[in-house]
Amino acid sequence: MRFALFLFLPGLLSAQLAFEVASIKPAPPQPMNSISVSKNTDQGRLNYQNVSIEDLIAEACHVQHRQVSGPDWLNSQRFDIVATYPAGVGEKSVPEMLKALLADRFAVKLHEESKDMPLYAIMAGKSGPKMKKAEEAGNFSTNSRKALVHITATTTLGQLADALSEMLDRPVVDQSGLEGAWVIELQWAPDGADSPDAPSIFTAMQEQLGLRLVPAKGPVRFLVVDHAEKTPTEN
Repeated sequence: MRFALFLFLPGLLSAQLAFEVASIKPAPPQPMNSISVSKNTDQGRLNYQNVSIEDLIAEACHVQHRQVSGPDWLNSQRFDIVATYPAGVGEKSVPEMLKALLADRFAVKLHEESKDMPLYAIMAGKSGPKMKKAEEAGNFSTNSRKALVHITATTTLGQLADALSEMLDRPVVDQSGLEGAWVIELQWAPDGADSPDAPSIFTAMQEQLGLRLVPAKGPVRFLVVDHAEKTPTEN
């Protein structure tokens, strides 16, 4: 398997925007073998509970957790963060402000690598999509119960690929060529689930959305953490 360094970016976390005020405190201990994370970004304020530096990097840089490489404590050391947006800045700017927070408060430095590895590609079905077009992306809800996964969303297929990357055994990329937002209703049984009447993700994508999920291989972006401080600078 080829592993090639293609870009060194000491300023990968550089950002033009920063939170007006940010309080970072160690998260209280969690029950054994249990990790509960809460994220809220309503009304000009961010309130994250029990998040790790790895969580913040993944969100700030639009990658999945499996695409972040570094010491184990990046995921085990957890924090509660309350931050206020600058005037006139909305939720869409949270990733950029998280970049500034990671660089300024945790002294995080990263470089980027590319690795050829197995993935799934979302492809257009032969008979065309069975989804309805939407004016713009909006809600995204995932519900897992009774050995079923149910996604209800108004979203782009790129965002759907990102969500599926967190749920499946390999990264997912959108190669459908279908642009814009779509109304998604998708339900399937994960591998090993006791749901004999429910379809696999491959069958569900085709029957419910008119899409194909195809095993493939290609370059996947990775972020390697060169440096980070376990203790953030003072509030």
